Amino acid sequence: MFFKDNRKPVESSWGSEATSGLYLRVFGDRLVMAGGDAADAIRKSLPESRRVDFSVLPEKADAIRIDSDFVMTMFIDPAQLDGIADKVLLARQNGKTATLIIAISGTQLVSLGKWLDRRASDGKLGGIRLILAHDSVDVGEQLSKRLQHPTEANVIRMPVTTEIENSAFKSFFVFSPELQALVARIRGFALNGVTRACLLGGPGSGKTTLAYYYYLVRDKGRFVSINLSAENTGDKSAIKSLLCGHVSGAFPGAGARTGAFTHARDGVTFLDESHGVKGAVMEVLMEALDNGQYLPFGASAKQQLDCALLFASNRSWEHLQNAVNLDEFTRMGAAILQVPELAKREEDMIAVVATALARLGSKCTTWTAPTGLSREAWARIRDCRWHGNIRGLIRVLESAFVDTTTGSGSSLIQAHEVEQGIELWEPKSHHSHQIYATN
Repeated sequence: MFFKDNRKPVESSWGSEATSGLYLRVFGDRLVMAGGDAADAIRKSLPESRRVDFSVLPEKADAIRIDSDFVMTMFIDPAQLDGIADKVLLARQNGKTATLIIAISGTQLVSLGKWLDRRASDGKLGGIRLILAHDSVDVGEQLSKRLQHPTEANVIRMPVTTEIENSAFKSFFVFSPELQALVARIRGFALNGVTRACLLGGPGSGKTTLAYYYYLVRDKGRFVSINLSAENTGDKSAIKSLLCGHVSGAFPGAGARTGAFTHARDGVTFLDESHGVKGAVMEVLMEALDNGQYLPFGASAKQQLDCALLFASNRSWEHLQNAVNLDEFTRMGAAILQVPELAKREEDMIAVVATALARLGSKCTTWTAPTGLSREAWARIRDCRWHGNIRGLIRVLESAFVDTTTGSGSSLIQAHEVEQGIELWEPKSHHSHQIYATN
């Protein structure tokens, strides 16, 4: 979603004071609002001459007015945020540049996770930034980095299995400015006729989801995913059948098969693990890439290639260039979409941690699930390199979750439990780190 900045002065619901110049309104409970140090820290984080007001969040959503550029809630239980989040969404739909900044503590992560999952499922997750902080002063110190309006929705919803009917859906969160910018770029590609692109990102960074988002924006045909590393046997006829299909009788006992290009129609063929684009795979792709047509195995007539081709790889661009000769490489003709690493996307990390802990806790029957992370545990996660990106983070969280519930039984996951998970699933040094794409 894109939003225009055509704001109009709005009459305040807190009295007769004019609020047309209000930049930030902070909501918290009375105890939080009473802290002078917190107010000073927040004021210092704002651009010069920008106004901030502090309020207690009204109990009734009807009493909430979105009369400032930014609205922030401090340490309010996320389960109570529907009213203000709905008002922010409505304001954005009406053309206002409004953003809700949700500041929580580590003890509120599971509550946030439940709220994010529910809002995502309902299609109501947009216009939000996230802060995970120890106290109000910590919020103020982080606030300046959140004073940027999101231009895209905060979530991409896609089937867990993209090509099986009635598959459950999953959420891919888009809070960080880095990922917001990439999603906007992908949207531009899909809307402006760029039909070949290469998604580069480390393992577990979300390349399949982002390819599916391109397909959603393109809004044509089918989404067909092929893992080239898994499918490439070096047999050219098998690869040709997989991508181009084959006719009945193409080989003894063969019935007709619809290949990926035909099945996708004018949708998207997603070629994952495309560092396998060489040998038999490249030979089959050459004609389709050069001339926009392909010949099903055993057929006498060529067909037009109508689908977009999206490649993806977790290898570095230099590795891909060196994998094949330059003539073959340039035939791919792909624009580059670089997926930023999770370690550079703190807000997305907060969302992944919150929703992962909420889902793990929802399955507990005899265990008492932790409600979040200690301050030190979050510091270990925030500062980790995360070569495995989202996949690596979830493995570490699963390990720490089990160690906590079966060990100390603490209400919060502690730093040493996170460190043990990192040692298992996210080693600082490994031979594979050198070949993966980084950004």
